Amino acid sequence: MNFMKNIILTACILSIVITIAGHLKSGEKFSRQLNVIFALVFSAGILGAAVKTGVDFQIPDLNTEAFSENFSDLEKNAQDMLKSEIEQRTNKIIGDLLYKNNISFDEINTDINILEDGSININKIDYKGDEFEKAEKKIKENFQDTEVKKNE
Repeated sequence: MNFMKNIILTACILSIVITIAGHLKSGEKFSRQLNVIFALVFSAGILGAAVKTGVDFQIPDLNTEAFSENFSDLEKNAQDMLKSEIEQRTNKIIGDLLYKNNISFDEINTDINILEDGSININKIDYKGDEFEKAEKKIKENFQDTEVKKNE
């Protein structure tokens, strides 16, 4: 944090000094040379602030138990979120299918598994509504080998 403060402070001060010096120059004769000198002074000032403050570029140890636990938790949360999102999208797809075929429903819920190879397996589809037989037939036409249950 102190490193960034010093860099920003140095950059601000050097910018002000360079701007003032640029306005005080006598003409365009040495404009290019002055711009190069100002760029070098600016770079030297930033590097000087970095060296004075000290820069620590340590790479974190990723083999620690704490990191493994945090990564496992993060991975599990990501899998849960992905599963939930896929279930919601599948619910919508099935709802749209039933709607297009004039089959009424109150609610559709799916239960899925995400396999190791990334494929998705629909375990069951819960249908809540008055036209279970028609809905079951249409769902099984499109989602073969999927269990459809009537949800009361």
